[in-house]
Amino acid sequence: MLVANRFRTMPAYVFAELAEARKQVERQGHRVIDLGASDPDWPPPTVAVDTLMRAAREPESHHYPPYRGWLKLREGIARWYRRRFGVELDPEREVLITHGSKEGLAHLALAVVEPGGLILYPDPGYPTYRMVGPLYGLAAKPLPLDPAVGYLPDFGRVKAGDWERAQLMYLNYPNNPTGAVASLDFWRRAVEWAQRWDVVICSDLAYVDFVWEGEAVSVLQVPEARDLAVESLTFSKSYSMQGWRLGALVGSAEILEAVYKIETQVQSGVFLAVQKAGLAALEAGPNPAALAEYRARRDWVGRQLGEMGWRVAPPQATLYYWLPLPGGWGSEEYAQRLLQVAHVAVTPGTAFGASGHHHLRLSLTRPKNELERAFAQWRSALPELLAP
Repeated sequence: MLVANRFRTMPAYVFAELAEARKQVERQGHRVIDLGASDPDWPPPTVAVDTLMRAAREPESHHYPPYRGWLKLREGIARWYRRRFGVELDPEREVLITHGSKEGLAHLALAVVEPGGLILYPDPGYPTYRMVGPLYGLAAKPLPLDPAVGYLPDFGRVKAGDWERAQLMYLNYPNNPTGAVASLDFWRRAVEWAQRWDVVICSDLAYVDFVWEGEAVSVLQVPEARDLAVESLTFSKSYSMQGWRLGALVGSAEILEAVYKIETQVQSGVFLAVQKAGLAALEAGPNPAALAEYRARRDWVGRQLGEMGWRVAPPQATLYYWLPLPGGWGSEEYAQRLLQVAHVAVTPGTAFGASGHHHLRLSLTRPKNELERAFAQWRSALPELLAP
């Protein structure tokens, strides 16, 4: 035996598989329009690029960076929380810089869940939440999101036995893939349940700046959350710095200290020039033109879907449409046919959990001319598949 048994049954990362499927169609000579990736097409802030280039020439950038992250960036994140949410953070103890949010989300589970403990993850939800279970040999169970109540979970439907075992609960609002938002009252309820059962909350705030209706809320706005919650931030979405791999965890100092011990064992900090660029981006803020463009794409795509027979409301937030499929189509079958016949790539809903079996996720992260071409090809190649 050359590899651990858990890796024999673990599926490949879904977005890596989708990229390979797209490449296979492209090798056949077709141009594929990718509406499946969560890969913003807007360029990073000029100030971030300029800062990176300047900092890369500074000798200090090429030494090992601080393990907890550059203090000035941690201080900048604390200032951002104060401005955005009225939340005070200690940058020394309550902010930890990570190699993107994905790494922080995964290492958090390793830091707080004991063998025999349980992870609760949203279904539908970002794949990493559920895959940390088999990755680390931990138990994980879905926390269904109910479309009837705005894709929020009903904590009262979780079995008492599962609450007793639960040690970590991932939540994500604004929500990928559904586009739902959550109120401060929701976060108060979540904290009450977590307190009752001694469960750590991880709030993934990746889409904080992509809210079209309502507003983004931080779990740390609930005072009682400070001892049991951690929030995940990323520079990938708001600042189009997805290839730079820069994120942060903020919140409970005790929990972050445990994550920090893991981080120091498996990595040696984020390139200092990238952290300096991240601070420049954070201080400049998201590009208003980019946000306006994504909103315009949301509205345009909504009109096209309506003409094609879909009766789906535009998402309240994020960069995606969560589409119910027509008839008895399964998500993987439909996505594969759309790719092979129309040469349009979308993400099958099963990538986000069992509840996505009859859904697709369609991304807004392509320019308008590519969106127009994708919908034209979709309509002409698959007229029998348009109306749900």
